[in-house]
Amino acid sequence: MKNAEGGKKMKKHRKMPAAGLALLMLSASLAGCGSGGNTDGEGTQSGESMENTGTQTGTEEQDQGAEVQMPALPDNTLHITVRVPNFGTDPQGTQGQQMWQDMMEAYLGIKLDIDWIYTPWADYTANENVLIQTGDIPDVTTYTQDSYINDFGADGLVLNIMDYWDYMTYYPQYVENTMGGVDFITNQEGASYYFRDGYYNPNNISGAQSFTSFGYRFDLLKKHDLKPAETLEEFTELCAKLKSLIDSGEIEADYVIDRTHDAHPLYRGFVGIFHTWDTTYWNGNEWSFGPIEDNFREMLRYLNGLYEAGYIDPEFTTDKMERCNEKALNNGFIVAPCGWAGNARNWNMQKNNPEMEWGNAFLPREEKYGTPWKWGSKMPGKSLSSRYGIIINADAEYPEWIIKMIDYQYSDEMVLAMNMGVFGDTYEQAEDGTYYFTEKIMGTEVPTQTAADLGIMAYGACRPGVCFIPQMFDADTGLLTPEPWWNAEDGYYEGQYWVETGKLGGPDSISPFDTPPVTRLSDSEATERALMTAACETYVIEECQKFITGEYDIDDDARWSSYVDGVKNQAADFDGIFRIMNEKTIR
Repeated sequence: MKNAEGGKKMKKHRKMPAAGLALLMLSASLAGCGSGGNTDGEGTQSGESMENTGTQTGTEEQDQGAEVQMPALPDNTLHITVRVPNFGTDPQGTQGQQMWQDMMEAYLGIKLDIDWIYTPWADYTANENVLIQTGDIPDVTTYTQDSYINDFGADGLVLNIMDYWDYMTYYPQYVENTMGGVDFITNQEGASYYFRDGYYNPNNISGAQSFTSFGYRFDLLKKHDLKPAETLEEFTELCAKLKSLIDSGEIEADYVIDRTHDAHPLYRGFVGIFHTWDTTYWNGNEWSFGPIEDNFREMLRYLNGLYEAGYIDPEFTTDKMERCNEKALNNGFIVAPCGWAGNARNWNMQKNNPEMEWGNAFLPREEKYGTPWKWGSKMPGKSLSSRYGIIINADAEYPEWIIKMIDYQYSDEMVLAMNMGVFGDTYEQAEDGTYYFTEKIMGTEVPTQTAADLGIMAYGACRPGVCFIPQMFDADTGLLTPEPWWNAEDGYYEGQYWVETGKLGGPDSISPFDTPPVTRLSDSEATERALMTAACETYVIEECQKFITGEYDIDDDARWSSYVDGVKNQAADFDGIFRIMNEKTIR
């Protein structure tokens, strides 16, 4: 850092004392045990409400930042460059972006002069590691590659935010309420090189966004007195009935089943049913690689049976998302196992056939395994996640001010303002404490775009401020009109994907992978794990499709052993990496 005269200025941060860190780690671990969040009165958990005041002075007693000395700024202005992705709607010029600027300046008590650099999301994720490796790091930038960041931190390219813990007030609340606490956000050396993406779920609904339902053509099921399957045995029988109706000409469709997106293989929709996963995951007892487990082989055997019976579109390995959507709207298939929130609603909005109705039902269970696991269950209260976050250039001139700025994005008032806008204008609060959008947004033709145009980050089309500001459950669900759903008790009805998947799945549906224990790997070990997982996933997709289509015999033990060896050969020391992961897991 340099002062106005160009000389070197001493940093006035102080590291978190070892005793204080140990105490916080202990309290965080206790707070996170079992549920992933503290919901019994700390902060603003379930039953409490958040107030969006629009201002923040930083003088509250709980503000740790008030106890530290902030460096003087020339003209009382922080000049920084921030690079963030553009998700489709430019935040600049929106009400939300101006609100972020006003609230942030009021809280910090300074002026902000920010040079915003926006890059399309796809381009951003494709190039960010290269940019960091070449040293092209602005003062602040979004990061999306999880543990890779440890290498950059160890090389001195990005800031260790644990050195500035005393300057934070709000981020520690998310740390404390996340399972694993400080252990979760730090590496083996106790460093943390990015502010992690947060989520606020005040009503503790454990729904998920994807791979938690099968999509069905409800109109066809109703017409032929059929219903979605509750068990895998029923699903097989349903597929047989639907194919028979297709063959007889009573149903106009090409196939029974196809995937919904080329980014995810067809089997992603079935792994939770067989209590396994399609990548590196915590299985409840240890770290494992799902695609070499017996459960995964059993799942492939089941899918091969569906394929051999002619239920699965042979183009399931090559169909891109656009082609999948086209087929969904033009009788290409009847069942979509890899269901996402919004699939059914979007197809119903785009349909040309007025009788077409897509809907959702929770995953069918396999009697041997019981309740299917769902991926990505929302954690209660305030929580943090891996992979996405915000990094700071290690050579930024005023790290104290940047830390304090980003930390404020985790405050209740900022989270509420960025997710829902202005109280009384774009959102209101119900008697039960939940928040909902007003007719100013919901009364428009496309509420999601209306919100984006106002700079409201719900639904993610527009991200004001420095993403990733924590998302909020009420905002995620509030913009989306209900989709058709079915369950055995209620029959056919309308429901919200995130809500229904939590209610219908219940606590038993929360995958162990969503609440794993902390594993303290070194920088090089974390990088090796990430590289191994990426290489093995690519290999698995190609090989497993051959088991499904019958090119490989799933019952041939020698063939399966050769496949497992092929998976392990994608890493220099596959078994060694998993041994290290399990040895360094805090149980």
